[in-house]
Amino acid sequence: MRPQDNPSSFTGSSWKRWDPHIHTPGTLLNDQFDGDWNLYLTALEAAAPSIQALGITDYFSIESYRTIRRWKSLGRLSEVGLIFPNVEMRLDIKTEKAKGINLHLLFSPEEPDHVEHIDRLLSKLTFEFNDRKYACTESELAQLGRAFHGRTIDDAAARRIGANQFKTQLSDVKHLLKDGWAQENVLVAVSGSSVDGTAGLQADSSFAATRQEIERLAHIVFSSNAGTRKYWLGQGALDRKAIEKKYRFLKPCLHGCDAHADAKVGKPADDRYCWIKGDLTFDTLRQTVLEPEERVWIGSECPDTSLPSYSISSMSTSGTERAP
Repeated sequence: MRPQDNPSSFTGSSWKRWDPHIHTPGTLLNDQFDGDWNLYLTALEAAAPSIQALGITDYFSIESYRTIRRWKSLGRLSEVGLIFPNVEMRLDIKTEKAKGINLHLLFSPEEPDHVEHIDRLLSKLTFEFNDRKYACTESELAQLGRAFHGRTIDDAAARRIGANQFKTQLSDVKHLLKDGWAQENVLVAVSGSSVDGTAGLQADSSFAATRQEIERLAHIVFSSNAGTRKYWLGQGALDRKAIEKKYRFLKPCLHGCDAHADAKVGKPADDRYCWIKGDLTFDTLRQTVLEPEERVWIGSECPDTSLPSYSISSMSTSGTERAP
């Protein structure tokens, strides 16, 4: 019997395009959008190949994620099956390009109260300025911005300035991740860039241990570089056993357009699209950590073949009754 003739037949997982790192109009830093949400959403909806999962990104904030959810509830982004928050933060560790290391917390959106949990977790992060500690909340980012700026400014401008000044310590992030809810619902990603990622520490041997600690903490590396991908798959300078000993496990390399302007929405450089094999769920993202080579591909087209030993093309059952 052919699978298509069997009512109890199931097809295997398919490749879908994800963009796990994309900003929106109103993003707190480097906002080059013109503020036209219709233009932005239309660009996402018209993306080719179509994007089916989005990691909505903002600095120390999930306000952009809240806004996207409202648009989704109004019928926009109908082809997008998964939207999850990506909170980008800068560590108080500088690269050789004088940029703070960018760390990302990817949150599962599957629990109804996930927004409340994310707000609770972020509020535990603090930054000290002029002998006062400011929590990572919308209101206190604005207070920090006003305190640093020193003059009267509106809330939006104050939040932008506050987010730009706010830096967090690696030890604070580690402590936050010990939270019970966080352990079940957060994945950590780090930039592999030499500008604002861990590769930017390689020229200074005194940061070697710090770099290793950051990369050990991360589940995912944001990079589209083929050499970087091979390294984290244990196919480069270190083999699999060496990677697992030094960094706990192999790491999947994911990539997004990181758009800060309308012209770049859904358009990563050189058509380096991120393809992930599996359903449109946060569990699929978790699965990339377990199967970083088999579940992730960066390229202009998704793979047209799968390793037979790692995939199920179809499944059928016999002796079962058709559901009424």
